[in-house]
This record gives sequence, structure tokens and C-alpha cells, in this order.
Amino acid sequence: MELELLRMYDLDGTNGELKLVVCNTIELPWLQNQRRVSCIPEGRYELIKRVTKKRGQHLLVLNVKGRDGILIHPANDAKKELLGCIAPVTTLTGPGKGTQSRLANEKLKALVLEALEREERVFITIKSKRKMKLVERLKSPTPKFFRVLRNVGLALAAAGGALLTAPIALPAAAITVAGYLTVAGGVMTAVSQTAVDGEMDCTDDDS
Repeated sequence: MELELLRMYDLDGTNGELKLVVCNTIELPWLQNQRRVSCIPEGRYELIKRVTKKRGQHLLVLNVKGRDGILIHPANDAKKELLGCIAPVTTLTGPGKGTQSRLANEKLKALVLEALEREERVFITIKSKRKMKLVERLKSPTPKFFRVLRNVGLALAAAGGALLTAPIALPAAAITVAGYLTVAGGVMTAVSQTAVDGEMDCTDDDS
């Protein structure tokens, strides 16, 4: 099983969206992987089951460079409750803060443990939820509103172009209006084309 955690960094904490599982995550801010005060580096890590007297059955993140004891466990405030671990949350309420963490953690844990019982290896890939490159935007589906805006822009640009290239002499005012129409249509078309569907621009841990 492959999980993907898409991070959004902030000075006060790191929020994430965990793909395949319907939940979010909170972590400490990125502080160069310093122990106990920073989230772990981006990368691909294996998850295993671990049982301790204190936490019972939980998930452990393996092979984190320079760190050990990195867990996935409940927490609603990263700076108060985490030392480098990852906390699933149901709803994000601010940088490094969320709600209903235990519920989200149980949902994630059940999914991972089920895969482990099938003798599947489970990995989580952590990376930044970066903004799309221009080429990716142009290839992505355009939302309905922006498709309409694009069509209006094309129509305005076409009307302005037709006036500017008309075979008859036009008043200066008409030429000026045609120029405005062409520019406005071009801008509307360009802006609408860049909008895409789906974008919204541990005390026992070493952590």
C-alpha cells in the first residue's frame, strides 16, 4: 500500500492532506529536521505496527534520517503535543492545529493494519503540496465557470479583432473600443485557462 502526504508549510506548523485516507494531518513546522522541534524530512518511509504499554497499538515510521521513535498518533495541537511525529486530524483549524484527531487516527490505523495483516508492506511518501507549474495548469481540466469566462474572452477578442481589421474606415472611438475589447478578451482567456479543477491554491518519541 502506498500513502501520500501532501504538506503545506507554515511558520507555526505544518498541515497536510493524506491521500487514500479521508483525513488531514498536522505536524511541527519545518526546522531543518532538528530533533523534537521539527517535522521530519520529505521522503518515502515504511510504516509498521508497534505495541507499547503506554500507547498500545500504533504506527511507527521507519528509517527517518537522524531521527527515531517517529510515530503516527493523535494530537490536536502540534506545538503542544508533538515532538516530531505525525498526527491525523479530521478538520484543520490553523497551522499545526486540528480537531477530532483520535477519530482520524483510528480510521488511518485500521486501514494500515488491515493491509499489514494481508502481509502487504505499507509506505508513506511525504512531499510538498506545491503550486502547479504553468504547463501542468494548461493541461488540467478547467472549471465550468472559467470555461464560460474563457469563451466570453475569446468572443470579445474576436469582435475586437474583426473591428480592427474591418475593410472600411471606422471612427477613432470605434478603433479605441476595438483595442480594449481585444486586450480584455485576451486577458480573460489567459486567466481562465490557468484555473484548474481541484486546486485550492510524544513523550516516548525521540521525534
